[in-house]
Amino acid sequence: RVVLLRLPTVGHSRRASRGAWAANCRSECSSRPEPPQSHMSYRELRNFKEIMCTLGYPRLISIENFRKPHFELVADVLIWLCRRYDKKMQILDEIRTEGDRIAFLKSAAEQLLVRARVKLNLKNLYQANGFAVKELLKVAALLHQAHRGATDDDEQNELSFDLGPGHAFADLKTTRAISADITKYGAALHEALEGHADAKEAAARALGKHHDADSMHKQLARLAEASAEEAESWADKLRTLSADEAALQAKIDKKRTELDRQLKRLASLQSVRPAHMDEMERLEADLNAQYSSYVSLWRNLTYLEGELDAIHAADAEKAEARERHLRAMQRRLREEELQVLRGQAQVDEQALDEALESDARRLARPRGASRGQHGAARHSDEESDEESDEEEEEDEDDEDDGDLTEVVP
Repeated sequence: RVVLLRLPTVGHSRRASRGAWAANCRSECSSRPEPPQSHMSYRELRNFKEIMCTLGYPRLISIENFRKPHFELVADVLIWLCRRYDKKMQILDEIRTEGDRIAFLKSAAEQLLVRARVKLNLKNLYQANGFAVKELLKVAALLHQAHRGATDDDEQNELSFDLGPGHAFADLKTTRAISADITKYGAALHEALEGHADAKEAAARALGKHHDADSMHKQLARLAEASAEEAESWADKLRTLSADEAALQAKIDKKRTELDRQLKRLASLQSVRPAHMDEMERLEADLNAQYSSYVSLWRNLTYLEGELDAIHAADAEKAEARERHLRAMQRRLREEELQVLRGQAQVDEQALDEALESDARRLARPRGASRGQHGAARHSDEESDEESDEEEEEDEDDEDDGDLTEVVP
């Protein structure tokens, strides 16, 4: 339960008896249970209302709006404050579901944390009550302070501007700022007057006490000694720091001197030509010549190896052709022998001897050492291959005829 206290604003007699009325209110508040911590004080709610009015919030805000959760109003105020701080601030404005509200609060809090360095409590904002007003008051106070600072700068500069027809707006702005100051100082005065009676009694009791000067001197002496010891400790730390700084500076100077010396030595070494440089250049020239010769020899060797591979391939082809020719001749002789044994043909011994002699001469012919001989050999081998192929075809035809003669009586 919250007890709302309001000061009377009219009547000279009421203002005169403000102390007695405040004392009665305190006694009444002390006799009632303490208010829950989930609500703000009346002064803070009123300050928030006045600040929003000063900043120019278009809607009317009542103190009673935050007695119960009102998330729509909190969301509208938060969006307006964010737009007032930065018009380009991107905020999710969908609050229909629970997830949408959480996303809205997260986006607004992140934008304010990044741009304004203001950290908001999302749990308090989601409650949409006095705790939410406490979080909104952080942003509103920041904007109000900037507004006040701009007003103070304008007053300090003492510059006059011809506002023209809109001078009433400037008066309204000044009036709002003054009204906010009046509210602030009035609240401070109210709090001071509330504690005036207790403070007056405490001051009277303090003045009525008998103070021992010796004890006070001793206490002051102890405080002075403690302050002197603390000052001495800080002086020792300062001296240690100065010594460390001097040592570090000496090390830096030493390293810098060593660096300069090494740089000079490097420059001198770069400017002097070594004794073996001429020999190294001569050896480099010889190495380049040797490398060029090596590349030429390697290319020639590669070419010759390719030619040798081609010759070997040609020889292999020749050997294969001779092998084919021998097999064909053996098959033909076998077939002729079979025909002779069957009595189907007579043996032409003279043609057989000539064929054997020609085959022997062909086999005994040298492989050749020049490209012309290789070409001739290749040509002869091709001719012999053609002849052997033709003879094979004729032999196959003769076999077919022999088979027919065997089958037909």
